[in-house]
Amino acid sequence: MSAAASLFSEKSQRAILWWGIGLAIVYGVALIFLIGMVPPPDATWSASQVAEFYRENSVKIRWGAVIDGWVGAFMMPILTVVAVQMARVETGGAKIWSTLSLVSGALMSLFLVLPPVFWGAAAFNADRNPEITAMTHEIALLILVTTDQFFIFMWVGVTVIALRPATQLIPHNPFPRWWGYLSLWITIMFEAGAFAFVPKAGLLSWNGLLVFWSPLSLFGVWISVQSWLIFRSLRAQEAEKIAASTTGAPISTTADAVF
Repeated sequence: MSAAASLFSEKSQRAILWWGIGLAIVYGVALIFLIGMVPPPDATWSASQVAEFYRENSVKIRWGAVIDGWVGAFMMPILTVVAVQMARVETGGAKIWSTLSLVSGALMSLFLVLPPVFWGAAAFNADRNPEITAMTHEIALLILVTTDQFFIFMWVGVTVIALRPATQLIPHNPFPRWWGYLSLWITIMFEAGAFAFVPKAGLLSWNGLLVFWSPLSLFGVWISVQSWLIFRSLRAQEAEKIAASTTGAPISTTADAVF
């Protein structure tokens, strides 16, 4: 097999990962500049205030919902590549932690695409009863910030993989030990989101530091750092395959190991 043909998997992973990153950027831009939910309106707003917000921004919000409806599943391509790389380094038989992260990414996408659907619905008919508009708006924001339990399975899987001694023996591993500790910290910080059902102001409100700003920032950090680690690993994997095809040396493989 030629070197070019043998690199198909690595090139595909790089393309899919860039695809997901591009979709994520578009999602964020629409969320900020069209839907206007960064930061979200205060939870203390009255129904009439919420309805007025949607009347004034109806066109922008509906177009934002269109765009985010297209790109809201951005975690599916990203987590597919992450799961493939996890499976590559997950020794010991069944790739259970890799599978857990992949399933988490698929479910996570539902809770990223549903809020724009509800925001678009709230803006679809600006003349309806303000109470209905306010409830639709509240459902969207609460879905966005309180569904953290579907996100953390991904980070738990990455944490376990990164902290296993056997993983660190695999060549070109994109899950270093320090990344496991950081992923664990992000997992813990995300758990604050569910508190948004209780207060309407302060750190634990839906636009508060611990429920909105901290998870949003850490989510962006996680995607950025994990993508960088995978791109770096893919370059090394490609270089190894090219060297092996040139010299005839065997390509390093994962050997089963015990934790």
